[in-house]
Amino acid sequence: MELILKDIYQSYSKTPVLCGVNASFREGGIYSIIGRNGSGKTTLFNCISGNLRYQSGKILLSEQGVLQPIGFDDVGMVSASPMLPEYLTGYEFIHYFLKMRADNEIQSEKENYYFDLVRISNKDRHNLIKNYSYGMQNKIQLLCCLLRNPRILLLDEPLSSFDIIVSHDIKQVLVEMKSDHIILMATHLLQLAVDISDEVYLLKKGILIHPPFDSFAHEGFEPYIMEALKDEE
Repeated sequence: MELILKDIYQSYSKTPVLCGVNASFREGGIYSIIGRNGSGKTTLFNCISGNLRYQSGKILLSEQGVLQPIGFDDVGMVSASPMLPEYLTGYEFIHYFLKMRADNEIQSEKENYYFDLVRISNKDRHNLIKNYSYGMQNKIQLLCCLLRNPRILLLDEPLSSFDIIVSHDIKQVLVEMKSDHIILMATHLLQLAVDISDEVYLLKKGILIHPPFDSFAHEGFEPYIMEALKDEE
């Protein structure tokens, strides 16, 4: 499986944000997209997920040489701003989420396993979501995405609100699940990108740029990234 972006354009009030984004991402990889705040990372992810209609271009999936438009069920997105039902508890929400799965791949008795995965305590999982911190809400949102098990996973600043232990655990989960997924992660944290990514791209002036280095360990890699980002000031 391969995700293909062809000449994606998007603007707001005649201000260009995406200016012909072209890239391809293969199954089995974690790809980080680095950019300054406001560079268009979230806009790009909203276009891929179907939350935003882009003005021109194509977003396609290639499987065994057959191209087809990307579908809603193909993509799961963890956004930077969680939107959750505030008057359910975390446990109730995940319980009903599992019950609604038509394929019954995941049995509802596994709720506690998933809460343990993101280290939500027994007490907190029975509190109302409206009383959760931003980080806790992000954990619930991430759980929903993992439970859907989409082939393409979009993570918009996924670990910035998690403590160091949870971040470590989630990194491990992502690495373990990447073999049969395409995982795109938007971040402004270079170290996070280097830690778990197979490839890193820059989103700069509305286009995706692949740094001209074969390895993150190359002595020129970090200076290249930093200089490219400073150039947008």
